[in-house]
Amino acid sequence: MDTSLQTFDISIFRYVPELLAWAVGIVLAVIMVQRGGTRLEKLLLAGCSLMFIAPLSGLLVNGWLTRARIEQGISYIEMMQSPLWIVFSIIIALLSLAGLVCLVWAFLAKFRAKKPEAV
Repeated sequence: MDTSLQTFDISIFRYVPELLAWAVGIVLAVIMVQRGGTRLEKLLLAGCSLMFIAPLSGLLVNGWLTRARIEQGISYIEMMQSPLWIVFSIIIALLSLAGLVCLVWAFLAKFRAKKPEAV
């Protein structure tokens, strides 16, 4: 096994805590939506889902491009400069940004929706 593939296999474990945390967030958001959740809970579910998909897709794309790089015999720097890598990196960054915006919007709207207590 090539050392770059071994490095890729080891790097999978780096994402496990993050993926587990977002999976728990997805489960909790699904429970809230099933119990008659509002638009904000659905936004929370969308944000958690996007934040789960972004590192997972990054990991899969990285593995796919690493294997393609080894088969074609190109260097890692050449792979990083390829237009395909740049497009995938931008898409993954946009997924993360969209998930973050959904989460922030859901939390801010939830806290703003609280009505002040009558005195």
